[in-house]
Amino acid sequence: MSWGESGPPDLLLEAVDFHQYAYGVLGAVELAAALGLPAVSVLELGVAGGNGLVELERLAIDVGAGRGVATRVVGFDLGTGMPPPVDHRDVPYAWRQGFFRMDEPLLQARLGNAGLVLGDIAQTGADFLASAPPPIGFVSFDLDYYSSTSAAFKALLESDDLDRYLPRVLCYFDDTVGPHAEMHSEYTGELLAIGEFNERHQRRKLARINGLRHKVAPVDGPWVEGMFVLHVFDHPRYNEYVFPEPDRQFPLEDKA
Repeated sequence: MSWGESGPPDLLLEAVDFHQYAYGVLGAVELAAALGLPAVSVLELGVAGGNGLVELERLAIDVGAGRGVATRVVGFDLGTGMPPPVDHRDVPYAWRQGFFRMDEPLLQARLGNAGLVLGDIAQTGADFLASAPPPIGFVSFDLDYYSSTSAAFKALLESDDLDRYLPRVLCYFDDTVGPHAEMHSEYTGELLAIGEFNERHQRRKLARINGLRHKVAPVDGPWVEGMFVLHVFDHPRYNEYVFPEPDRQFPLEDKA
């Protein structure tokens, strides 16, 4: 099933616990292919134990190979667990310093060509962009804190070098729904960071995909709430037609 048809692509049905990664990778690769780009970057911010990064690499290889687009997969993490929260905006009633530590040797042994970058995202993200990677097409944000998410935005999403991005970048925000006790709102956490990002930028907006749950049924779930798109309105290729059908018509039916 192609990206432009109704209903979820087969890849979504197969992804099980990582529908958001399947949707993000497929969207990024399909857009890169439509634009004639040879490669795209897909990123995970907040790797923790590494299950997501392993799955992201598998999906990226499968999807990219089928469409002739090389995928660069990179995970970013401190490696030592979460830092201390800065203030109430980091939702300290749900997160603590030291959560989600990584067994780096074990994870490295499971990865193929995916990169694993350890350190503060404010620096590692900026260094990654400076290395002129393939344009970013999908980013999974799982940094939990407002402060970490805001730092990642500034490091990775606010460059003036538009070649570093696809015109539309799929973004998944893991900490926008969560269990009852997390009680996410637009005044803290990732949602606050998203709101502030949109206030700072006139030509670059993070927005949910309207009606996504209807497009991906029957694999609707909490992940749908966390799926956004970074619209880079001033990207030189933003207005380029990429729909899978070259001509879209609905001729009047002959009822005679």
